[in-house]
Amino acid sequence: MCESFWKLTAYGSMLLLEVAIVHNEPWFWRPADYWVGWPNQPELPLMRVLFWVQLAYYISTTFTLALWEVPRSDYWVMQTHHCCTVVLIYYNYISGYQRWGCLIMMLHDINDVIMELAKCLNYAEQHTAANGAFAAFVLSWAALRLYAFPAILIRSTLFDSVRVLGYTPPHHALLNTLLCVLCCFHIYWFGLILRVAYMTVVKGQGEDIREKED
Repeated sequence: MCESFWKLTAYGSMLLLEVAIVHNEPWFWRPADYWVGWPNQPELPLMRVLFWVQLAYYISTTFTLALWEVPRSDYWVMQTHHCCTVVLIYYNYISGYQRWGCLIMMLHDINDVIMELAKCLNYAEQHTAANGAFAAFVLSWAALRLYAFPAILIRSTLFDSVRVLGYTPPHHALLNTLLCVLCCFHIYWFGLILRVAYMTVVKGQGEDIREKED
């Protein structure tokens, strides 16, 4: 319960920061505009705070995952995910890909907030509310990580960046390779999520099958 509540607080705080950054920005709804003016896009006041908070969080969770968290069957997938995320956050910031990076972080944080909320409700034995939150989590994962992430964000990185800039930006292949790795992890985890959803329908209560498979 404490671990999930801490993660809910962390992801919720980062999501609020992301919303504060993008809510009045016209480029938020136009993926091609993520690249307009690069590499001389003005840095928004809260953008630096967001990137350093995210970087600190994922570096810390890389170590806590190895040293303190309960071992789970997807340990190496999760650890690789965190390492890829650290590289992407740092490289996006120093390279000025901040608009695009902010949207990727926001997309992931929405799912994580709903997931940790569902866990907290389950630990509190509010099973009806927990099942409702879990259903929202499944739908948001499919919409954001399986559709929006590849169809909008990766597509923008692959094609809009070259079209808008008129040339291939530095380390284009590396960035897109890391994004595709994350997309594969999303598909793998969605398989586990569907198994939990099946158990929820059959038993009326979901369980973390990653712990049961150890």
